[in-house]
Order: sequence, then C-alpha cells, then structure tokens
Amino acid sequence: MSSRIRPTALGVKALAFFVLLTVVFFAASYSNLFFLLLVFAGALAVLNIAWTSANLRGVTAEVVSLEPVPAGATPVLQARIDPGHRPRVALEVELELEGKRRLAAPVAYAHEPADVAGCLPALSRGVYRVVAARVSSVWPLGLLRASRVLEAPGELVVYPEPAGASDATGGIGALAGDAGGETRGQPAELREFRPGDELRNVHWRATARRGVPVVLEWEGAGGSGHEVVLDRRAEPEPFERALSLLSALVVAARDEKEPLTLHTQDLSATFGPGHRPWPELLRVLAAAQPLPAAAPAPPLTSPSVLRLPEAIA
Repeated sequence: MSSRIRPTALGVKALAFFVLLTVVFFAASYSNLFFLLLVFAGALAVLNIAWTSANLRGVTAEVVSLEPVPAGATPVLQARIDPGHRPRVALEVELELEGKRRLAAPVAYAHEPADVAGCLPALSRGVYRVVAARVSSVWPLGLLRASRVLEAPGELVVYPEPAGASDATGGIGALAGDAGGETRGQPAELREFRPGDELRNVHWRATARRGVPVVLEWEGAGGSGHEVVLDRRAEPEPFERALSLLSALVVAARDEKEPLTLHTQDLSATFGPGHRPWPELLRVLAAAQPLPAAAPAPPLTSPSVLRLPEAIA
C-alpha cells in the first residue's frame, strides 16, 4: 500500500516560517538575501520529502498482539518490523485508540526484522476501539510523517482489576469454593459417541432409534469448575466490586485450567478448556454496565451458586 505524507506539528511551524520569508522577500529591500533563504528552505523541503519517503518505502510491519489487560495496568503493543533490503532509521508502529489515545512501538535503527513493543498509560475498564494502525517515520528532520496503514485488532479490552483476597470475607479462594461443582446448562445437540465420552451422557432413546451410541451435548456442560451469577441490577459501587471479584475468579480459573460458567442478563455460557475462550469472557466483564432495578433478572440457577454482588453486600 502506498505511503501517505503529512506535516508534523514542527512541519506546520516550518511552513508558517516559509510563508513569512516569502512575505518579507516581496516587502523588504534585501531581496537577494531572502531569495537565497527561500531557495535553501525550498530545496531542504524537497529533500526532506524524498528522504522521509525513501526511509519508509519497502518497509513492512504487523501488529503481533494486543492482549486484554486489567484496569490500572499498562497496555502493551507488540509488533514486528521488517526493514527490507537496507537499514532504516526511526521507524514506529502506532495504534490510535478512540479518545485520541495513542499506543506506539518505536525502533531507533533497524537493519533486520525486529520485534518492538510500546506502552500506553493505564486505562480504566472498558472496550476501546482501534481507530487506525500505522507504520510511520519522521526521519530525518521531523517535519513530515510518512505512514502506511496496517491490519490490527479492532479493539483493546481493559477488564476489571482483579480483587485481592482481602477484598472479600474468606478471600477469593472461599468464593471460588462456593462457586465450585458441576455445571450442566442446556441441551445443545446430539452427536455420535466418541472414545472418552461418559456413559451418563448417552441419549438412550436416540441410540435405540439410530442403532449407534448417541451422546447429548450440553450448552455450558462441564466437569468440576465454577459457576457464578452476576446480577447487573446493582448500584455502581457494589457493581464494580462484584466485577473485580469476578475478574479475580476468572483469572484464577484460567490459571488452573478450570471451566467457569457465568449467568447474567442476556448471557449464560461456560468458558475455559473445551468451551468459549477466556478473552471473550474478559470482554464481557470489560463492557458490562449496571442495569436499573426494573430490569429482568439473570437466569435461574441452584441456590448454592455464588451470586454477585449479593455475596459481598
């Protein structure tokens, strides 16, 4: 894809100075001096365009990852830059987030493919849309920025900061224990029996009808794991505390490779090994908003299932 060149803030000031020189050239009596200054500035501008374009031409780059991060942590952009057939100077991969936030991964000198990383100031909980991704260069004078658009993730997920064990009576471990047990969910589909399937999951009527062993799969089915109800009908402060506790439980379940089932308004699903991916659940927590008291209740579950925010009231 072709490069785009635009002036930097310094380049705008340089252009204003060039215009001022032009005005003085026609108004002052020392026209020869100002003519030489104009010629020098014009030649420098042409060379700067050529140098900046050449420094980016042939460069390729890609955004390697933009992982979900907890609120209060530093988002990290990981990218890879390939300078092509010759060394390059002062290249940068940048992401522009909504709200004019900028995430940049610079490299001062590149003569071979290199991995680079950049950081952004800590963000509050939410899902931030990626407005643009570019590889760019302002070398050599910083007056112009040549850039090329890159493919990149469409968003940055900032999930709730996980609570510490002291944030709840008995700690997160106690909450996780209350949420443990088998999760079963809703019937999903019938399929043929496979080695390793449990006999209790065999659908005997369908087996008799088809003549081969048939298993009934369950939406949200799982073995040992955790099950949590998040009731979003809450005030902002207890709601954020509930999200923080739930985030800690999610991180613990992910680290222990155990499934976790979440029931909330408009969602009832299991996440973890063999189920929906963890980033999807982290996005749910990042985007969650409290609901008014008149909103529908979350799905019905066993009374023994951990309920938030009631459990921390």
